[in-house]
Amino acid sequence: MAWQFLKSGWLKVSDWDSTLYLFQEEYHVPLVPPEMAAVAGTVGELVFPALLLMGLLTRFAALGLSAVNVLAVVSYAHVLLSEGFEAALGQHYLWGTLLLVVLVFGPGRWSLDAWLGGRQAEGSRP
Repeated sequence: MAWQFLKSGWLKVSDWDSTLYLFQEEYHVPLVPPEMAAVAGTVGELVFPALLLMGLLTRFAALGLSAVNVLAVVSYAHVLLSEGFEAALGQHYLWGTLLLVVLVFGPGRWSLDAWLGGRQAEGSRP
């Protein structure tokens, strides 16, 4: 799942002029100027998935990606809620569900969060 967001963020960085155009003309991000939305969205799509892949600040990363996911649907609702785009909207539901699982159950045993948590527990023993 992180790959989808990383790929999208990388695409935005690799063609910044197109990214700005899309945020100015196509995406309807509420309450935020298009340029700020483009930067925030791109940073979110690059930083949060990287944290998720490393298992570092995992719940924070899942929460951040959830916000990116929800804003993507809200900003592009005029297209995603149209007939013929059910599969694209379904992907956002799937990503939201997977992120919810990480938010609820945490990162797992093989994450940096678990490893660091174990080290902290060892350091606190008398």
